[in-house]
Amino acid sequence: MSRDVSSISWSRRGLLGGLFGLSACGFRPLYGPITAADGSEADLEAELAAVRIGPLYERTGQLLRRSLQRRMEESVPGTPARYLLNVSFDLGAEVLGYRQDGTPTRIRFTVTGSWNLNTLAVPSQRLAASGIPYRTLDSFNIPDLQFFSADTSRDAALVRLMDDLSDEVARQVAMALRRQKEQQATG
Repeated sequence: MSRDVSSISWSRRGLLGGLFGLSACGFRPLYGPITAADGSEADLEAELAAVRIGPLYERTGQLLRRSLQRRMEESVPGTPARYLLNVSFDLGAEVLGYRQDGTPTRIRFTVTGSWNLNTLAVPSQRLAASGIPYRTLDSFNIPDLQFFSADTSRDAALVRLMDDLSDEVARQVAMALRRQKEQQATG
């Protein structure tokens, strides 16, 4: 298996050309620096690190809160808190398969979540909120007479769901903070 070096360089040139073409139409990377009107640059990671996650309850809430903290608060340790992120979610379960004796063999979890971002100043001011609740789903099998395996599969499905929800919430919050910083820079 030999690789043609000229095809690799052409593909890189095409990628770079495409990225430069996107920048000409106003595309900016989400985590790129935000340039203010005075020429200074704000770092989006520092803004995300200033977000604190509101309380979430039960085991699934703990999974979601920890996942959000990893994505936001721990990106730049030691950043003072300026924002509070409140997330709410609903977890539903649906049986997808049955054995002949009526016991379930497959279960699907559905999570629907929404969020709002407020300042920690007094009085608190809402900066952004989710417009449409995000929905994600995952499922797992219940093996016959393997209870440990069924518990492990259920726990893994819940972790995947909460990670997926936290990815989407973190992305939306990053976009909201970037928009806010750009509006402050131009306004």
